[in-house]
Amino acid sequence: MTDSETTPTDEISLLDIAVVIAENWLVLVIAPLLAGLIAYGILSVTTPRVYDSEALVQMNSTDAALLRSARVLNPAILNSTYLDGYAGSLSRARQQLVDNVLEVGAEGDTGLYRIRTSFDSPEEARDLLQRIINSLIANSTPTTTEAELLDIRLQQARTAIVELEESLGRLNRLTEELENGTALNSATLGELGQSIVTLVDNIERRHAEVFQLQESLQGSISSQHVVQEPTLPDSPRSRGLLMRAILIILGVGFVTLIAVFIREGLRSASRNAGQADKINRIRRAFWLKPIGGR
Repeated sequence: MTDSETTPTDEISLLDIAVVIAENWLVLVIAPLLAGLIAYGILSVTTPRVYDSEALVQMNSTDAALLRSARVLNPAILNSTYLDGYAGSLSRARQQLVDNVLEVGAEGDTGLYRIRTSFDSPEEARDLLQRIINSLIANSTPTTTEAELLDIRLQQARTAIVELEESLGRLNRLTEELENGTALNSATLGELGQSIVTLVDNIERRHAEVFQLQESLQGSISSQHVVQEPTLPDSPRSRGLLMRAILIILGVGFVTLIAVFIREGLRSASRNAGQADKINRIRRAFWLKPIGGR
């Protein structure tokens, strides 16, 4: 006999692997599928359905920051069903709202912001978003003190416009007199022309300031800025249950495959007298009775 015929080998061929899989294919298929089905059922029951309501509002970055403030959110949360789950703790409810429920994102450079709220009821999701938008509109209007300061600035800007326009009128009359005079000084006319341009620029800036102040007094956000009213979602957000169930099936299948090969390895080793002692040492390590009672 040759050495290869008398010496046992521990190598596993592809044919051995195919035999093990063929003999245990039923377990390898049923166990993962059953585990995935059970997991999907448990996840379906335990994972809550979440509905998203969306709205589009025309505003700037300052208003978007104001939307997340306690000044806007506290009135929206009070007397709403959202507060019920926080034992009346307004600060906790607001923090949870900002972290996990409320999303605010700019729609490119359009000046529009998409606002989204999520809730376990479509009606409550829309109601919460509507409350937030209403609170934003109400709180974008300045307080009494802020309105007084804005009104003072508005009067100052209007006064400055009147003075600048009077100065511009005097310069225009002076320019006409010089042009109609017998002695025409081109340098003087050039300086006057530059002064007129500067005055006109200042007047335009003051008019823009007046417009901004008037807008601030009226409130930067109104119902007209709500481009899309809060939607009533007709289906819940995807919960990813199928993907999680598939991952569980793959995981259980891998563990089952390893268990099948370990069992087959132990079975083969138990038939080899030289490997029996090693198997018994493994069994003793797990407090199992050794084979043969040794």
